[in-house]
Amino acid sequence: MISTLDTNAPVPDQYLLKMKVWSQRTWVARCDEHIPGASLEARLANFLHEAFEYAHTQPDLLDKTTAQIGEAVMAGILHSETVPPEELQAALHKITS
Repeated sequence: MISTLDTNAPVPDQYLLKMKVWSQRTWVARCDEHIPGASLEARLANFLHEAFEYAHTQPDLLDKTTAQIGEAVMAGILHSETVPPEELQAALHKITS
């Protein structure tokens, strides 16, 4: 059986993918699964600030929108499996609302 390549599939943006991987690794290095809710919000806010500062030092990310970078960062954090996704989503909602 021959599999066909979907030529219409979107090509992943390698620079945003690198940002996602950086976010995942950096978040894992700094956090653990035993973070209380209030502390999680503070750590997440600090991490988002750090991630955007890091992104602005990367020439390949300068043409990306804040939303694109934010999505890459959050995807990295959510894929880190260090904190339950529901708690992360709740903390993010509190920070951004």
